[in-house]
Amino acid sequence: MEFAFLLVTDIINTSYRRDYMTDNPDPEGDSDTSDSIDEMLQHLPGAKERAKKRRATSTSNKNWSKKAKLMRQRPDPAVLASNYKSRLEELVELPKVTHRAGKKWSSAKAGIEAHGRMPIYYRLDGEVTHTGYITRMAIQPEDESDVPKVIQDHITKDDTYSDYNDKYDVTTFLVTEGKRLDEPFAQSELEQIEGGEFVDEDFSYQPAYVRQRDGDFPDF
Repeated sequence: MEFAFLLVTDIINTSYRRDYMTDNPDPEGDSDTSDSIDEMLQHLPGAKERAKKRRATSTSNKNWSKKAKLMRQRPDPAVLASNYKSRLEELVELPKVTHRAGKKWSSAKAGIEAHGRMPIYYRLDGEVTHTGYITRMAIQPEDESDVPKVIQDHITKDDTYSDYNDKYDVTTFLVTEGKRLDEPFAQSELEQIEGGEFVDEDFSYQPAYVRQRDGDFPDF
């Protein structure tokens, strides 16, 4: 109601200023104003929804972390993560596969929203062995309806993650174009996206936000 009152007040004030400042005001101007108000009121629900989206976007922008901004702005962002050997074999064998993680990958999602997809490196025992692209991601879904169906549909039968964790954990995401590297390399060759330091050879957490090596993702 407050939004509607302010909008109508602004319309009336604008109309008044227009008539007052015109050399030959239209004596029937009140009718035009009334028509304008009625027309604008018809669009109030849509205007309120657009205003709500703008406020949400503005708040989201202000709350981005430095890493999230870098993942959005840099031309070469990537994620470094871990997974079991059997899950990585599925990554190569299948065109799409769903993976899950127990932490929020907010900066990765920010990058996906900006670029459309996000390159991901997978490591085993500190050695990067596989790559792929994250194309969809759900973070902290309240229920199954919050998870895109394409993500739901590509949890493999052999994936036992949900035997020990929530079926849709804190972060659930879809990976495509998975491949095994012909020449695996040490994760310490990857430069962190923030600070310019390289990933420590003993680093075991996930995710790490890194810069792509030249040539690893030529289609990005």
